[in-house]
This record gives sequence, C-alpha cells and structure tokens, in this order.
Amino acid sequence: MSIPKENRQQMINLMYLVLTALLALNVSSEILNAFKIINDSIVSSNKLLDINTETSYAAFAVKKAKEPANEKITEYEGRATKLIGMSKDLQSYIAGVQQDLINEAGGPGEEGAIMKRQDDLDASTRFFIGEQKNKKGYELKAKIDAFKAEALKLVDTADLKMMTSRLPLNTEPQKKGGDWASENFYQMPPIASMTMLTKLLADVKGTEGQLVSYFYQKIGDAKELTPKEIVFDAFSAQITAPTSYILQGEKFEANVFLAATSSKNENVSINVNGQTLRPDENGVGKYTASPGIGEYELKGTINLRNPNTGAITPYPLPPFKYTVAAPFATVSPTKMNVFYIGVDNPVQISAAGVSASKLNVTMDNGSINGSGGNYTVRVTTQGTTNVNVSANGKSYGKFPFRVKLIPNPIAKVSGMPGGRINAGVWKAQKGVVADLENFDFDAKFEVLSFNMFYQPKLQDPGIASASGPYFSPAMQAFIAKAKPGDIFYLEEIKVKGPDGLSRKIPGVAFKID
Repeated sequence: MSIPKENRQQMINLMYLVLTALLALNVSSEILNAFKIINDSIVSSNKLLDINTETSYAAFAVKKAKEPANEKITEYEGRATKLIGMSKDLQSYIAGVQQDLINEAGGPGEEGAIMKRQDDLDASTRFFIGEQKNKKGYELKAKIDAFKAEALKLVDTADLKMMTSRLPLNTEPQKKGGDWASENFYQMPPIASMTMLTKLLADVKGTEGQLVSYFYQKIGDAKELTPKEIVFDAFSAQITAPTSYILQGEKFEANVFLAATSSKNENVSINVNGQTLRPDENGVGKYTASPGIGEYELKGTINLRNPNTGAITPYPLPPFKYTVAAPFATVSPTKMNVFYIGVDNPVQISAAGVSASKLNVTMDNGSINGSGGNYTVRVTTQGTTNVNVSANGKSYGKFPFRVKLIPNPIAKVSGMPGGRINAGVWKAQKGVVADLENFDFDAKFEVLSFNMFYQPKLQDPGIASASGPYFSPAMQAFIAKAKPGDIFYLEEIKVKGPDGLSRKIPGVAFKID
C-alpha cells in the first residue's frame, strides 16, 4: 500500500499546533522535548518519502522494458531525473542550514539533545533574520521559491494549475503582506527552527514525489502505479499523531501504519500498548487513550503476513513519546510589560489547544476589547490589574499587569532640550513643544503654559508668561533682542497628556551664540 497522504498533513498540522504553544513567555523543557520528538518523527517519515520516490522513479525502467518504442518514457524520465537532481541540491542546502543552526546554538548537545542552547530565543533571530533582514531565512526562501519555479517549468502547460495546487512546498506568509522568514523563525527556540527545517525537507521530498508520480502517469498509463510494477525492497513501521502535547481531559490519538506493505489489510496486524488495532482501508490503525498528566511512551509491533507462505514478520515501532500537560494560557503585551493610562495598549492572547475565537477575556480594572487573539486594553487608575482568560468553561488563569502613568515629556525649542543656540535660529522660533522621547506609543502632550526668564549680558533681567505653546508678545520682544552671551530660561512648564492629567515638567535653558 502507498504512504497515506492524510498522515503527512496531520504531521504538518501537529508542528503548527505545537509552535502556537510556544507563545508562552517561558519555554518549558517539556515543550523543547516535544519539538525534538516531532523533529525525529518527521525525519523518520522523510525516509518513507525517499523510498516512495525511488520506487516511482524505478518504475520508469520497468515501463521502458515493456514498451521500448514509447518515446514518452525517455522524455518524462529525463524530466524526473532533472527534478530529482534539483531536489537533492535543495535538500543538501537545507541540511547545511540545519548544521549551521546547531553551531549558532552552541554546537551539538549532550545526552540526546540536538544542540546545546536549544531554548536560546535570540539564536534563530540572529541566524535567520538579522538586523537588516538579510540572513539565512531570506536566502532559504529565495532558494525554495527558485526550486519550485524551476520544478513547475517541467510540468505540461495544461496541467500547471492542477499540479501547482498539489505541491506541498509553499513560502507564502500567513498574513497578507507578512514576512515568511519572520513568521517561521523570529524569536523561536533553535529546536523549533530545526523542526521547521525538517518539515521543509519533508515538503521538498513530497513535492519531488508528487512530480515524479505525475511524470510517470504522463507516459501513457493513466492509472497509478500498481504493485506488479513496483518492487518494494524495504519495510518500515511508522507512527504519527495529530499532537504529542495535549491538555488534560483531551484524548490522545495516533496513526500507526506500516509503509510499503500489502494493500490487503488482512495481511497486517497492529498492537500498541497491549491494544489490538484493526487497520482501515489504507492500512492505518488509530490508537486512542485518555491519560492523566505526565509523559507517556507508545510501544508495539506491526506484523506483516506473507499471503503466499503464511510467514509473519514483526516490525517493532520506533520510539515515540507524548506529554499530557495541565491547561495553560499566555498573555503577551505587544509593546511593553505594563499598561499605560490614556492610550490603547495592544496585547496578544492565546491558549494552548484552543481556537482564538473561543477565548473569553476580561479585566478586573479597565476594559479590554478585540477578537481572534488580538486585543486592546484601556486603563484609568494606577496600580495593578488582572487579565482573566477562559475557554469552554475552563479557566486558564489570571495574569497581573502594572498600570502606570505615561512618562513626562521633555520641553524642546527647535528640537533641542536646552544648550547653546545660534541667535538667528533662536529668533526664528515660535514656541515650545513637549516631546515624549523613546516611548513606543503614539502619545501627544499639549503645552498649557510656561514662563520665560530673560537674562541679557550685563543688563537687567526680564520675566514674561505665556498661555499655550506659543511665545507671548512680551517673550517675542525679549527674543528679538537676543545677542551672543544672553541666557533664556523656560520654566514652570505645564502640560497635559492623553490621560487628561495636567503636570509640570522640568524647565530648559538656552545660551545665545
């Protein structure tokens, strides 16, 4: 029987589900271990993809021996040969990227770990993104896109749309106008990035297999390869699961199957953890359990019976573990770890294993609005507040946040917070602005009033007041007299911010050059 297509898709879904769990601020060792398990499982599955492609490619020789005058065989076999060469080059490149990533994360790990610093959130960002967005992630995307474009050139024009939709290799960002490299590698633990690269290898191999099978079907045989045309010389027991990380109360489900085996289910028997499984029409047995919190291992055997001799050959399942954890959620401030009064505070909220549309989010002090995981918080009182997250009648905890006033702005004239200023530049100024430096929010302050103290060189001083941000007529008269050596003090500066509160900020002094 052939490798079931739905199992590979379930593996891809598994990886994305676990990546969503990584939104937690602290990446636990259980999650890191789950990534290694997923990576190992995809690596094992990739071997089956290689076997499937090799078998399909070998069928060209069988077909050529049967139909030596069929010129289409030579043509499409040549396309398949070219495609496989391109695929091997890309696979070698991705394997090299994986090795470089291991080196970036401190080199090979110990006691079975793939790398030393597998939880270093900055390693993947440095390696794949970089400050100028010119690192490996963008080079990788370019090579994948180039491979896919060249591969599709080998497809007949009439079949191009159909085959494009079938190929699993895709670098389109999830969000419109998004960045594929950042979505997949920014602030990801290296072990998660390693798993993503392994998944990309699976997509390359899957694309290769889809196209080789397509080329074979174009040589005059519309039906798929039959067992009589394929000689299987390798057998491997495999196990895949929609997830290896579930919440307490949920069921764990795994697909257990023997690849490259008999298409007749009566020749296959499966036993997992003492449970006998009956294969379906694709030769897949589904294992289910409802365990408590902890780590579990699946053990079992797939037995293949030779229908001609009756002999039974056992194939032990490869190591596979999964983890059951208590429910948890994460609340991540989009810009800072506090909420500020008077402005919109954007936050992203998610819960492991729960659709964003099913989340119920409330606040103790303040208001929170939004949907789909993206929310906006408004607060009015200093102190602390809690964000409460629940879903499907289950609480995911309370998350405390500090509530603070927006920092004081800095008074500036001509973009300067005081100091020496040219007389001509000074005389051209119209007033004072309150500038909030190095603040991530779009918060504007209004100048309500201020005083000016004018100290001309070797003359009596003068004082003037202004309402609003502009210099009063008296102040303008002082400014018109400015000459080198004169000093101007702007003090008693009162401003009002988006929180509606009035406050006094430090004054500034200017000396005329």
